[in-house]
Amino acid sequence: MKKDKIKIYLFSLSLIVILFLALFVSNSLSKKILALILVFFAFLSNILVKKKNKSFLYEKEVTWLMTGFTLIYIVALYLLGLYFGYYKSSSLFNLYTINNFIIPLSLIIISSEIIRKKIINLKGKYIKALVFIIMVLIDLIIYSSAYDVTKLDDALTLIGFIFFASISCNLLYNYITVRFSNKGVLIYRLVTILYIYFIPYIPNIYIFLNSFIRMLYPYLIYLVLEYTYAKTNKKTALKEKKKTVIGTTICMILLTLIICLISCQFKYGLLVIGTGSMTGTINRGDIILYEKYENEDLSLDTVIVFEQNGNKIIHRLKEVVSVDGSTRYFTKGDANPEMDAGYITKDQIQGTVKLRIKYLGYLTLWVRDLFK
Repeated sequence: MKKDKIKIYLFSLSLIVILFLALFVSNSLSKKILALILVFFAFLSNILVKKKNKSFLYEKEVTWLMTGFTLIYIVALYLLGLYFGYYKSSSLFNLYTINNFIIPLSLIIISSEIIRKKIINLKGKYIKALVFIIMVLIDLIIYSSAYDVTKLDDALTLIGFIFFASISCNLLYNYITVRFSNKGVLIYRLVTILYIYFIPYIPNIYIFLNSFIRMLYPYLIYLVLEYTYAKTNKKTALKEKKKTVIGTTICMILLTLIICLISCQFKYGLLVIGTGSMTGTINRGDIILYEKYENEDLSLDTVIVFEQNGNKIIHRLKEVVSVDGSTRYFTKGDANPEMDAGYITKDQIQGTVKLRIKYLGYLTLWVRDLFK
């Protein structure tokens, strides 16, 4: 192995170790420090990789196309906000956000794209894989400042809704950088990450849906780029592409359905049963499908989903009492000897149980038990 190649591998592995450690202290690690680290590594990559800039076919066209995709992405989010609502940004454009967020994040993005551009086209069996890992870790650190990865719920959120979206995005970014240069990627990343600091109202889109959009949208961009600029006339290749598109589309539809059910942003939702209070009717490890409650009248003995102290509970409605114009609902778990303490009100009711699916929730419970 050549000395230059060894240096690149050491460079990449060193950066991976630093980023991995930074991920676990991302709440306390200043974005400025991370920006300085990446600026240093970007400078180092320029020293290690001494090669002329590669000329790309369709570079300008793809850069303009990515700019268009960026605008479509932002517009689509704000159109979804018409349904889900908006919230006022807590990080409005001012000297504080410029100094602590806008400048550091801009440096992180620009530096990471310099590193990607310098290394990804080098020859080496593991080069592209190492670059991919570096970029996913950078993405996780950017988005993980609101999460504590040592806690189960935060770790699962980070893995399920940010990690997989980051994989999808960086597969696209690597593809564009190799085929068309990364100018369009730089524009796309800067705008989609920093827009929240320039627009006072942000779409209040549930994290499941937001992450799904970040997973699906890069694939749609890839399809447009591949079918617009791919140079192949082989029928077999086209057939394989069609099969891939069909298979991926089916997976995306199924994933969309699952996300809609888990988020319960629409008519139905899913929940994993974690206790034995309804044993016999609904057991621990089962998954229930429930219909969203829309203030309709509820019959006695209906199994309902309600929220109490931040937890969702599935119990049977046993009594309804009207007191001074307000309605009080009394519930009981089928396996519990006594009624639940106190009562719930209409605004606590989330939905009514429609379907029970046995055993499918055990994997989630097993993961939770590992963290305890």
